[in-house]
Amino acid sequence: MSRTGSQAIPMLAVDDAGRAIDFYRQAFGAVEVSRIETEEGKVAHAEIKVGDARIMVADEFSGHNHAAKSLGGTPVIIYLYVENADDTVQAAVKEGAISLRPVQDQPHGDRVGKIEDPFGHVWMVASRLDEGNER
Repeated sequence: MSRTGSQAIPMLAVDDAGRAIDFYRQAFGAVEVSRIETEEGKVAHAEIKVGDARIMVADEFSGHNHAAKSLGGTPVIIYLYVENADDTVQAAVKEGAISLRPVQDQPHGDRVGKIEDPFGHVWMVASRLDEGNER
């Protein structure tokens, strides 16, 4: 879909976006698509892809955005489909995420686990059971 099409792309404000991008690369297999840095070396804007999902990431900037940790948490949960939820959650925890709910089969047809990344963002990591991911 082109950038002019209708779509929603989450933009995550974090403390230390460079480290966050490294975490998403190790935990979710993210690929960095682009990065714009300030003269001070802060990430003003970056885009990553996890499978087909695009996610924007930036450092926290006073008066512009607030990192989840600065706010004491986040009311937003990102629901991320991956090929294997078990492996992805395990990799995320190994990289510093906190497991909030173990990966389990759900009645709606997904296998889902819930984590909080080291930057305060909450993720539901899911695989579709109907795509050969039954456990």
